[in-house]
Amino acid sequence: MAIHDQNYVRYDGPLRAKGAWMVIAWTSFRTYLSFWRTKFALLFMQWILPAIFIVLIFVEYMIRGLAGDAVAEVGAGWVTAVLRVEMICVIVTLLVAGCGVVSEDLRYRTFQLYFSKPITRADYALGKFLGLWLLAAQVSVIPMTIVSLLRGALFIRTDMFKEVALALVLGVVLAAVFSAILAAIVAGLSSLTNSQGTAVLMFLGVIFVPQILSLIVAIASGESMATDWFTGAPNPSDLWSITGNMSVVTHWVLDGETFDGPAWVAPVILSLLTAGGLGALVARVSKLEGVA
Repeated sequence: MAIHDQNYVRYDGPLRAKGAWMVIAWTSFRTYLSFWRTKFALLFMQWILPAIFIVLIFVEYMIRGLAGDAVAEVGAGWVTAVLRVEMICVIVTLLVAGCGVVSEDLRYRTFQLYFSKPITRADYALGKFLGLWLLAAQVSVIPMTIVSLLRGALFIRTDMFKEVALALVLGVVLAAVFSAILAAIVAGLSSLTNSQGTAVLMFLGVIFVPQILSLIVAIASGESMATDWFTGAPNPSDLWSITGNMSVVTHWVLDGETFDGPAWVAPVILSLLTAGGLGALVARVSKLEGVA
């Protein structure tokens, strides 16, 4: 049932000095968690997948113990592979629960309920974005932290511990940053429409259309996609997709490996996408009707 304009009166008293955005973020996050579809998604992506990774960590440790120096090289492949899987989990989670972050408020005009409280437009925009990031972090930052602590503990008495620990810390940071990028994109797309379904379709288009173009470019240039998926080796075709750009940045940060080309374009593209998403959110919030 739609909430009509006369049901809420804009708050004209003194604004809350600080912390209003935290309330909005936490309220939005709790709303996402209340959906059964979110609970089912988190059951698999927050618990089952990390459990699989933990098993693989023990298998890797056993193989290293048996083979000795034959597999002494650690590299960035493990962290890169986990980040690839986690970003897919973030995309699925945001599709399941996050695309209505602003569009539903526009459709039912529930934003008037928010602004009947002592908050600012900035509080509303920041709170909505952080609510999405908290949701994304459930299937990226938290699992990455858990498996990283365990993997680091298994290598703590080896000569490779410093190298492993650095890669794992950077992996957690990258998981948080990439989650923020995807949250910003979803928030921006949701601000462009008052239909959650339309926002879902737009997000699917933003993710999968460039990915298809990336595959076409990779095939045309003769790149070995199967090998690159497992090794994490970056390719120029990765610059065509969001997840591909994330892979380029991951390998660049973790071990400095790039390809013969403008790898610096990847962080620029991701920065522009983030700025575009947040810009669309801010622009829409600044034009909300019935709010001073």
